[in-house]
Amino acid sequence: MNINYRNEQLQLGVSGVYHAYSRIYCPVVSEYNYYSLRDSSHFNASIDYSYRLNRLAFAGETAVARNGATATTHMIQYTPSGLFSLSALYRHFPISYNAMHAQAFSEGSRVQNENGFYLGVTFSPLQKVSATTYIDLFRFPWPKDQVDKPSAGFDFYFIGTYAMDRNSNFELRYKIKQKEQNTDYPENSRKVLPYNTQKIRLRYNHALNNGWDFRTTLDAALFRRKFFPLEKGFMLSQHAGYRGGKKIRGDLFAGYFKSDTYATRLYSYERNLLTTFYMPSFHGKGIRLAASGRYAFTPRLSFSVKIGHTRYFDRETIGSGTERISGNRRTDLFTYWQWQF
Repeated sequence: MNINYRNEQLQLGVSGVYHAYSRIYCPVVSEYNYYSLRDSSHFNASIDYSYRLNRLAFAGETAVARNGATATTHMIQYTPSGLFSLSALYRHFPISYNAMHAQAFSEGSRVQNENGFYLGVTFSPLQKVSATTYIDLFRFPWPKDQVDKPSAGFDFYFIGTYAMDRNSNFELRYKIKQKEQNTDYPENSRKVLPYNTQKIRLRYNHALNNGWDFRTTLDAALFRRKFFPLEKGFMLSQHAGYRGGKKIRGDLFAGYFKSDTYATRLYSYERNLLTTFYMPSFHGKGIRLAASGRYAFTPRLSFSVKIGHTRYFDRETIGSGTERISGNRRTDLFTYWQWQF
């Protein structure tokens, strides 16, 4: 149920939801899910608001569970001009709060056991330069799965773009996320230790007036766990795409990767069938090649094809279980006919 009122500046809402199950919902008790819902029914209610005043915008929601636990999140955004925007968000989700289908901005997968503060800025200091950055600080007051005590972390992100002209630009991205996790250190002992993952990307984009576009990318990944050696990985890739005609379009991708471990895996960003994207991950040492295309015979009939090839230089088998391949190469082929009535 939802009832709301709104005008040009203000929006107010009241919501409620009731769940009833044919059996008692009762997950196996462990320390980290001690406060999880265990019942045959549940109820949540909330009030939400948003208000805009000139260059300021406010929004938020406060919800209550049947046991009286209250979760809340509030946001403020300040946009003095089209060249600058500042956003801040606070969230408080107690461990005793339960909502089966709740969704909110959070680091964890559930609206529970998390406090956090987010600050983001978008700005354009020069005519050809734009940037977006944010930092998110979060804390988990109660133990989590694979974390035996309260823990904390942060997530920092930056992307900057320099436009050389209308068809070319450079892009720099940097991201670091730090959290804590159970770790066997030293031997025969387990501690909760911090670890962080860093991702760096340098990319050059160039588009031609005849429908071709090119993208050269250098990706790097670093993984560091306290008291353990630094792990590294990188991928150098080239993409070319064609969108110059109504009947035909296509994409080519080639990449070389080298990664110490799965923690420093790299991803390729490939166009798949039906205008979707495919992002396989790679670790170890090898190359990735991919080509896709679409041809429209008529406005209603088209044929699409995608072929991808991966070759590893550091192993003789790929995958595991039912997907295990004896060899260091893998080729995938996808085809798709589309006939619209």
